[in-house]
Amino acid sequence: MKKFYNTKSLRERVLMLAFLAIGVLWWGSALAGRVRANVLTWQSVARDAEVQRLWLAQAPGVNERTAQLAKQLDIGRTMNAAQAYAEVSRLAQGLPLEIAAPRTDRTENFSLHSLQVTFRRVDMAGLLRFYEGVNARAPYLGIDQCTISADRSAPGMVTAVFRVYSVEAVRPAK
Repeated sequence: MKKFYNTKSLRERVLMLAFLAIGVLWWGSALAGRVRANVLTWQSVARDAEVQRLWLAQAPGVNERTAQLAKQLDIGRTMNAAQAYAEVSRLAQGLPLEIAAPRTDRTENFSLHSLQVTFRRVDMAGLLRFYEGVNARAPYLGIDQCTISADRSAPGMVTAVFRVYSVEAVRPAK
């Protein structure tokens, strides 16, 4: 390799060194980007692990509070997806309403049903009535997310999207 390099003219040597330097810089910048991305990932994982350790340290208290709340839960008042749909429709009576199909997440003892409820061109008083109605049914029916935006074409009216959930106690099969 040395003999090959020495047989070249000065101009060719400079060009070969320039191309080599460009390649090293290119490779180095790509390496630096990958290292930076990995460091950020490691930091994120470390933060997540710390949060998980904190939650695990609180597990006895969380389990105790969950057991107390489960004792207070009236299984007869829990709602399946159809009942939740009907209750949301009843609470929104008189308001322009769109309800998406319910989505259900199941665990061993409970099912959590969620509905996306959209109100278009509704006044705030109507929304507040709906909110208070849902709030009165807590913890069996609740609002998980809410997005409200002003309707520019109708002053004083808003468009609101709620994610409403209901809890259903499932009796395990014996």
